[in-house]
Amino acid sequence: MAPRRRVAPALAAPVVLLAACGRGAAGPEPSTSADVAQGQAVYQTRCAPCHGVEGGGDGPAAAAIEPPRNFRDPAFWKGRTREQLRLVVEQGKPGTLMAPFEGALSPAEIDDVVAYLQSFRPAGS
Repeated sequence: MAPRRRVAPALAAPVVLLAACGRGAAGPEPSTSADVAQGQAVYQTRCAPCHGVEGGGDGPAAAAIEPPRNFRDPAFWKGRTREQLRLVVEQGKPGTLMAPFEGALSPAEIDDVVAYLQSFRPAGS
């Protein structure tokens, strides 16, 4: 009987990497488990003070800080993925006043907020 070759572990890493590359890279559709209405409620409480009720970066706190992100700007959405949005909500944005919400919001709430943020995406962007 010939010795077995251990090929499976060598092939597993590239297969896993290829599968992961496609996650979160699709268009603006929210994840199927995200609750846009819940995301809106969390956004109004946690995000609107800086980003504005309508996402224009014009919340009441915006005047006192470096302008927060304007989610109505088509340039912001160019090539933007759900995963990128989720990462910023979760980890914050170093060098800005965008704080991380990991620990303050549950993973489901972060997904909900990201789903709601995508409602600000201008048509055609």
